[in-house]
Amino acid sequence: MNASPFGKPALRAVLLVFVSVLAVGATWSVRGDAQDAGSIYEVRDYHIDPARLDDYRDWAENHGLAYLRQELDVVGFWVDSGVEAEVNGEVVDPMGPANVTWIIRWPSKAERDARMGTVFSTPEWQEVFARLPGGGGNYKRIQSRFFTGL
Repeated sequence: MNASPFGKPALRAVLLVFVSVLAVGATWSVRGDAQDAGSIYEVRDYHIDPARLDDYRDWAENHGLAYLRQELDVVGFWVDSGVEAEVNGEVVDPMGPANVTWIIRWPSKAERDARMGTVFSTPEWQEVFARLPGGGGNYKRIQSRFFTGL
């Protein structure tokens, strides 16, 4: 038998790995399409007081996100990196772009409307939110936008 790394057994192994990768990729694609069918994405933009942004980031990392991820389908949560925003065209307003953005996936807008109020009114959330230095005074603006995937 040929012991060369390019012999038939090696070629069979390479083909098996290639087919396996294709199968896994196809499974991920199908799952993603099925999971997202009819979903909406809520993009929440916050303008947090810049003087309290570090406190907010610390609170989110150590308290807020654990609860939010437990209760909601949080796709991602981002805090301003300090890199200047690039804006083409007219500036929306003097407040500028949001410095915190996060995205929640919902089965529908009706589900979002039904659940959102209850998620933020639980005693658990009230306890988590009470740990935020400055509390609600940190929020200069909260904006929610709704998107569907293509």
